[in-house]
Amino acid sequence: MSDGLRIGQVARVVGIPTTTLRAWEKRYGIVVPVRSGSSGYRGYLPADVDRLRHMRALVESGIAPNRAAAIVATTPRVEDVSGPRPQELLDDHDALVRAGAYYDGAALDALLDEALTEPDVEEALERWLLPSMRVVGEAWASERIPVLVEHYIAAAVMRRLGRLFDAAPAVGPRVVVGLPPDCHHEIAALAFAVCLRRRGVDVLYAGADVPLESWRRLAAEWAPRTVVTVATMADDAVNADAVCAVLKDAGVPQMYVGGTHAVDVPSAIPLPLSLSASADVVVASRLRSRSRR
Repeated sequence: MSDGLRIGQVARVVGIPTTTLRAWEKRYGIVVPVRSGSSGYRGYLPADVDRLRHMRALVESGIAPNRAAAIVATTPRVEDVSGPRPQELLDDHDALVRAGAYYDGAALDALLDEALTEPDVEEALERWLLPSMRVVGEAWASERIPVLVEHYIAAAVMRRLGRLFDAAPAVGPRVVVGLPPDCHHEIAALAFAVCLRRRGVDVLYAGADVPLESWRRLAAEWAPRTVVTVATMADDAVNADAVCAVLKDAGVPQMYVGGTHAVDVPSAIPLPLSLSASADVVVASRLRSRSRR
């Protein structure tokens, strides 16, 4: 492996003809194989394979090869290092950016498989997933990745959280989880809903940007006793407070709010920042409520 991969091996792994690989190398210089002193053959490193996969994905999406090569050239190179052990992975908050930057669905799925099948899924959600998504957002804000990559990663994460949600039983108390109007970042809310489901809660997940009228109708038709909404940004607090006012008028007795601006919503009980601790608070409250009836 120290001599690197041969051109035929790389072409098969990347899924392109060797003639295409040579053309990209010669015309655009996206990879520079090294000649081994021991064998004399030119070898390609795993980081070269990543760059070629990125190039292939861009070209297959309809981007002209010269433009695709320019994009690849500005993408930070993934160094040839061994992958982290599972516990190390939980602290590797840049891994999602690296996987998503190449539009490699298989690599992204494998990463999510490894990270979110830890013995303690909730530890992985809090310690790895949410910090990693913050890094994804920062990478977009700094133009390290385009918005398409951010959306690509977020969609993969949402699909995985959906599977975790569906896999958990729902036999206990009912709780509604949803975001207020104009609040679109829902990964933390869905991760919290997963934590509730893992505790047996029957969660109705309402999703992002729920209009006030929809909250009003939901309260009338489903008659929930507990609703959890979110205030991640300062502007969310005003909208979350409006949601709680609608729910109070509809007779919903328990309203909680999570997120960094939860304390700015006076009409709801603020939850801890920890997903697991928040889920424990809601479940304990629902159980106490049921025991009184």
